[in-house]
Amino acid sequence: MTTARAHSQAASRRLTLRAPSPMTVVRWVVVFLAATLVFLPVYVSVVSALTTNGSIARNGLVPVPSALTTENLRTAATAVPLVREYAVSVAVVILQTFGEITTAALAAYALVFPRWRGRGIAFALVLATMAVPGESLVIPNYELVSQLGLRDTVFGVVLPYLAVGYPIFLLRQAFAAVPLEMWEAARLDGAGDLRALFTIVMPACRPQVTTAVIWAALGAWNGFFWPLLITDSANARTIQVGISQLAASESGSPAVIFAGSVLVVLPTVLLVLLAQRFLVNGLARGVLH
Repeated sequence: MTTARAHSQAASRRLTLRAPSPMTVVRWVVVFLAATLVFLPVYVSVVSALTTNGSIARNGLVPVPSALTTENLRTAATAVPLVREYAVSVAVVILQTFGEITTAALAAYALVFPRWRGRGIAFALVLATMAVPGESLVIPNYELVSQLGLRDTVFGVVLPYLAVGYPIFLLRQAFAAVPLEMWEAARLDGAGDLRALFTIVMPACRPQVTTAVIWAALGAWNGFFWPLLITDSANARTIQVGISQLAASESGSPAVIFAGSVLVVLPTVLLVLLAQRFLVNGLARGVLH
């Protein structure tokens, strides 16, 4: 009886609701306000894309869903060659991400496992490139791409981003945490550098590699200034440039512009949501290492 009464009292204490502390309330209020600031532009864009221009004018800053329609999405897709530019953006993302991650993995591997003089200096130079403003490289990149005859081509859009400092830094930090014994055992088994990299090192650093892939893909998809500068026609123009031109078209009403923005943002949102776990784990491990 005593034991049963003690268990009953303990259960009742666990079920007792405690009033939150003032700091907890303040913390939740701050989180709610921050979430509202982040979610409000998304809500306005999505609702405005699915309503008419008249509804946008009547509702003001925060539209109310009413008489939803998908006509704006169809108009945005046909006002400018968005389908073609969508395909170009997908090609740019695939090529740029593949090239960027490949060069980053090769460079990070060379900075960690082979023992050679000057590795520290080489890594310092990689870090130094991260401090160089991208705007200062626009003119040299433009002259290089023009001299190679790659203006107004997908390869011209991709070329300046085939080697970037941040993914090299991220993967170098991840590879440095791989036990050296694993690499030495692979080499003793006859594995070459490429086989050791792609079958031993990179699988052991899957969260960081996934983070680098997502980072590179988002950067390729959201690129605007360089594609705008280096392309002249829709054959190599990305979706970001196409949306900027949507406002100047005859169909560029506010609702249609919102619809085009939703079409552009949707793939990146889906990518981040699907890979959120890998993104968080990769960044956390990169910081700890």
